[in-house]
This record gives sequence, structure tokens and C-alpha cells, in this order.
Amino acid sequence: MKQIRISVKELVTFIHRGGDLTNEFKSNARAKQGTELHTFLQEQYRETDDKEVSVKTLVEKEDYEITLSGRIDGVLLREGTVIIEEIKSTSVALELIDETSRPEHLAQARMYAYMYLKTRKQRSITVYLTYIHTQSKHVKIIKKRYNQTQLKRFFNDTIDAYITWLEIYETHQAKRQSSIEGLTFPFSDYREGQYTFMGAIYQTLIQKDILYSIAPTGIGKTVAALFSSLKTLDKETDKIFYLTAKNQGKQIVIDTVNLLKTHGLITKSVVLHSKEAMCLMDKVDCDPDICPYAKGYFEREKAALEDIFVHDDVYEQTLIKQYGEFHTICPHEFSLSISNYSDIIICDYNYAFDPRVHLIRYFEENFYTPKLLIDEAHNMVDRSRNMYSATLSEQSLINLRQAVAGFKGTIHAALNAVIGNVNTLKETHQLIKNPFYYQSENDIELIEKIDFLIVQLEKILVENKKFKTRKDVLDVYFELMQYRRISEFFNEHYKLFIEYQNAFISITQRCFNASQFIAEIIEYQTDGAILFSATLEPIDYYVKLITNGQGKTIQIPSPFDPLCLGLFVEGSTSTRYRDRDLSINKIIDTIYAMLEAKHGNYIAFFPSYAYMNKVLELFDQSQYHVVIQEPRMRYNERIELLQSFQQDSDTSTVGFFVLGGSFSEGIDYVGDLLHGVLIVGVALPMFNQENELLRSYFESHHENGFHYAYTYPGMNKVIQAVGRVIRQDEDKGIAILFDDRYLHHTYQQLFPKHWSHNTTIPHNDYIINYLKAFWKTDDDESEQ
Repeated sequence: MKQIRISVKELVTFIHRGGDLTNEFKSNARAKQGTELHTFLQEQYRETDDKEVSVKTLVEKEDYEITLSGRIDGVLLREGTVIIEEIKSTSVALELIDETSRPEHLAQARMYAYMYLKTRKQRSITVYLTYIHTQSKHVKIIKKRYNQTQLKRFFNDTIDAYITWLEIYETHQAKRQSSIEGLTFPFSDYREGQYTFMGAIYQTLIQKDILYSIAPTGIGKTVAALFSSLKTLDKETDKIFYLTAKNQGKQIVIDTVNLLKTHGLITKSVVLHSKEAMCLMDKVDCDPDICPYAKGYFEREKAALEDIFVHDDVYEQTLIKQYGEFHTICPHEFSLSISNYSDIIICDYNYAFDPRVHLIRYFEENFYTPKLLIDEAHNMVDRSRNMYSATLSEQSLINLRQAVAGFKGTIHAALNAVIGNVNTLKETHQLIKNPFYYQSENDIELIEKIDFLIVQLEKILVENKKFKTRKDVLDVYFELMQYRRISEFFNEHYKLFIEYQNAFISITQRCFNASQFIAEIIEYQTDGAILFSATLEPIDYYVKLITNGQGKTIQIPSPFDPLCLGLFVEGSTSTRYRDRDLSINKIIDTIYAMLEAKHGNYIAFFPSYAYMNKVLELFDQSQYHVVIQEPRMRYNERIELLQSFQQDSDTSTVGFFVLGGSFSEGIDYVGDLLHGVLIVGVALPMFNQENELLRSYFESHHENGFHYAYTYPGMNKVIQAVGRVIRQDEDKGIAILFDDRYLHHTYQQLFPKHWSHNTTIPHNDYIINYLKAFWKTDDDESEQ
């Protein structure tokens, strides 16, 4: 018989859950308060009462052996009558609550009542469903009397409904395992290095370990990673999380899943997007009195789940939205529910690692066993720091004061206390005169005041569903919540920044090293992690700053002929900040040489918009097709700009882009889309007080502070940008590294192995001669 273990709460939530989708603004303070309120009521129990009573029942039915367990909040004895009490805390006004508000609550109490009666001779029992209000501590008790026959019928009906779903789900699971066992690699041959990469992934996940792989473009990373990890799935609780840094990466994974499906794979895959991307409303507000897709959500979710699970296999954004509209349910919440029954979950890093938004069901609880595939893992250094950092703006607090001006009560005292604390910081540290201050300790007094303010805001949001400034209040509420959540992690790897800019204070809890947190999540909540990227050099830097030094490493050679890339070092000129005006003419001459040596599409990457614009002022745009990246371009604008490279033109096309942006990584310029790149500078991060503190932090931890804070992050951007040129076997192109620092040993040793053939342009020589020679060799080979 198939053995299933499930808690009573999980079971009734799935079968009987009803009512609206509400966030009830459950902050950590609220969750702690809920526990305290349970204790508050239980402390009033009599000596004859019992609390936290464990119950367990084994049900054998059809092909299933279901172990059902739970804990009863209270077993009370009143005038000889046994009472089963289930306690729920709520911020909803008690007069608005009845037994139909959340059907799963009463269902949980009824299941407990039957499990309790089963082992006793009683024929009937009383049930109390007790709601306690979080603010007032007032109590509302819904009392019910049941006999054993009624409870047995309800219990069996619940089990039957669960088995009906289990049969659908288990049928898929059996087909999934059979398809994985019989799945063959979807290509007749392995690319160079691909088989080695796949074997390392398989062994790492079997051993529940961590692997870093320098996996260059062209080895087929996505299909290799998915195929190998699928072969390690053997439990129903196993799930593959394919984590990406950018939305473009998600589509490649979906395409690969569909490819494997054509070769016999049977899986369920879901793509998770942000709430904003999934929302069907004009504005995101999940209050059921405002959003029809939240109203009555749980009454329709189970039918929607069965519908999509039976009829589809790959749950993309558009499909989930269509089901959301058809069943009138929130697509974002629906996608999270679908993930419970999916085998492959494709999402951003933050769903696994960000403590403010990560999926609790996978990365705090211990029921599921995620296996992580972390693509473009070089992004994890900055992303992990940002996930564990948070900023509170004085301007937000001032905006909040205006937004709540129409409300009475303690909200104003709570808000004034926080603003007063901010003003004290401004005066104490003389921030108007010296606009940057930092300290190693957090401001605990500020955190305590924020806690009280959050509770007051929750009260306003719960009691007032519609008011003109509700969105403004929500925005600041979430900013405060994020700041409060991050304060729980503040340790020796943090600094508290207090800055004065544009007439307002901002307070930032800045994490310099989040590797301890990431490593703990992987160790305690997953069955292994694969981190791969073409740019993970020096590898020790990434291992230390992502997983706290834990993990094996492997380097896969590039499958491409290195001579397909003409790599030239123009080291005669400095692009340091103080020398930039003197470098402009040389940069322009180099761009002209690149465009004239061979007709085609080229990109000049700059370290900043200011530097790029200085070059543009003198560059003759009339002779070429010029496209220019603008700050904060929207997605559609970026796509339109990239399409310029697909247009036929009598003249060469040159893009003026900024290093480290969306155009220098994560995009494939395949075939004739891109013939070459010019990299101006070494892409060092900006010299400022924050980065200098980061440098000092690394030096205090016995690392080369300058390299860790500046050199390595900059060089990663350079390698990423050069990597845009050669994307497939047929590609040929050139890359010019323009800065005298590229001649130094520090940078030379950071060059990937397949750059070893690079050519240094001698002083007083013309680079166009070298470029023409490279392209002539290519033309000669083409004629042969």
C-alpha cells in the first residue's frame, strides 16, 4: 500500500479551505502575537483541562495507508462534558466571523473531535471554535455538538476527497518516474565538456552536496543541468528549482522542458513571476473587498488546481492567467499553489533565498526536498547582499504622515516616534554637514518603534478597506516590514548606513556578506545545489561569498575554437577617471577602426553614461547606424533597440551601451547579429564610501580588499560582455580590451583560458591593420 503522511491542518486546508484570499498583514510581530494569544487562552485552562494534545490515526483505504496527525489546542472538561477546542487568532472584527468565514477551521476541529472519540467510548462530543481578536483579546466561541456517526461521515468524506486527488496526483507521479527512468538525452552526441558537466551534477545531487561549475557558453548548460537533475528524482517530495537572475533565462528553461517532453519526459513545470507581473487588476491590492480574484478565492482554488493539473503540463505566465480569469482566482497565488504539485519550479533567486519573499513551504518547512540549479551564479554575490539589506527612507515616513492624516488614534504617536528617532540621528551625527555616517551596531530603539508603527498600520488597513491613500499606506507598510525583517539578520557582516541626500535621511541595513545565510539554506533546506556560469573566476572568490567557502568546483573547457574570437588588448591609453578626457580621441579612433575593418554590427561598452556621452559628442554619427542605450529603459524599449541589429544596412551598426546592464549579459547575439565589441575600461565599481567600507570589511577578513570590492566584480562584467560575441560554433568576431591595466599581471591572470591567444597592440601601431588581418583570415577560410 502507498504510505502517506499528512497533518490534519494540511488535509483540511486542501479539502475544505474556503473564504477569501487575505494577507491579514501577518508581520513577524503578528505571528509572534498569535502564539502569545494561544498561550494567553491556554493559561486560563482549569487543572482538569489538557492543552496541545497529540492525536494520530492510521487510515487504510483502497491502495493507501494514510497516517494523519495533529495537536488539539485544548481538551476541556466542563460539567462532565468533554470539549475539543481549536483556537484561531484574527485581526478581523469578530462580528464579521462565523463558521463559514474559514470552513477549514471548523473542519480541523471536527477531524480532531473524531480522532479523539475513536479511542474512547463516548458517543458524542462538543466542539469549540474559538476566535481571539489580536487587538482587543476579545473572544468569540462558535459552539457545535456532534455525535460519532456525524463525525465519522465527515472524516470519511474528507479522506475520500483526498484520495480522489491522490489518485490523480499519484498517477502522474508514477508516469513521471517511469518517463525519467526511460528518458534518453535529446541529442545524438554530447558537446565537448557536456558529459563531464552532467556527471558532476548527478553525483553532486546524489550526495546532497554543492558544486560550482565554470561552464562556458556553448556546452548546452540548460539541457545538461535539467537532464542530469531529473535523473536524481526518486521521491514525490523531490523538486527541481531552476533559479535564474533574469526573465530571459526562464524562457530557455521552458523551451528545454518542452524539448525533453518530445523525447518522452512527463513532468509538471511551473514558472513563478512577481505579484505585479501576474496581477489581473490595474493596481495590486489583495484585499478581497477590492479584488474580485481574492474574494472567495479558496472556494474555487481546488477545482482550478484539478483543472490545470489534468489538462496541462507546463504552467507559464499566460496560461496561469487564463486559468485565473476562467476560475476567478488570483493568478499569483494560484501559481504558488500549483508549485506544490509541480516537479520543476522555474523562478528568480529570491524565491529560494530572500528572507522577505522566499517560499516558506520549501525553504523553512521540511516536507519538500528542493534540488537547486542556480544559473548565471556570478550574479549571486551582489544579489545575496541585496536580499539581506534594507533601506528605510525619511521621505516615505513623511509621505505616510500625509496619507494617514485623516485617521485618529495612536497611529500618529507611533509614526511621530519613528520620525523623531530619525531626526535624532540627523542631529546627533550632524548629517547636514557630513551627509554619510555608519556604525557597526543596529539601532534597536528604532526597530522597536517600527514594530509598534507596523501594528498600528495593520489596524488601519484591516479596519478600512477603501480610502483614497490606501496604496500610499501599503507602500510604506511593506517598506517598514522589509526593514524589520532584515533587522533579524543584522550581525558582524553588516553596517548601518545613515545618509542625508536631497533633504531627506535614509537608513540602510547593509549586508556585506550573506554567504552564511545562503549556505545554511542550502545545507538545511535542500538536497544539493549546482551553481554554474561562464564567469566564475577566480572561483574561490565566488565560493567564499556565496556559500561561505562550501562546495566543490569543476571547470569545463569552451567547446568553441578560441581562434574564432579575435581578442586584442589596446593598452596604450588609461581610462581612469582623471584621464578620461585625454582618452576620448583614441576611443573614437578605435571605434572607427572596428567599424571600417569589416561591415557589420558592433557594440562599444562604457563604464558609465557620462563617459559614453562624452564620446558621443565627438563621434561622427552620420556615417553609421548608431543605437544608444538610455538609462532605465523599459523592456519593450530594450527589445526594440536590439532589433536594430537585425536590420539590413549599407553601413555598419554600432551600439553605445553601458557595461553591466541588460545588454552586456543574458542576451544571445547569434550569427551576424554581433561582429565585435569594444570594452572601454576595466568596469570597476564606483569609488564611494560604501564600496570603500566593503573593501575594509574584506581586508579585516584577511582578503585582498581592493580585488574583492573592485577588481573581481569589474572583471566579471568584462568577461560577460566579451562573451556576447561567440555564441555558437559558426560565430566569428572580435573583442577589444581598451585600457592599460589589461597589460598588468593582475588582469592577465583573470583572463579565461580560451583568451590565451590575445594580441597586444604595440604603441604607435594602428589597430585597424590587426582587425583587417583577422577578418581576412576569416574570409580566406570561408573561400576554402
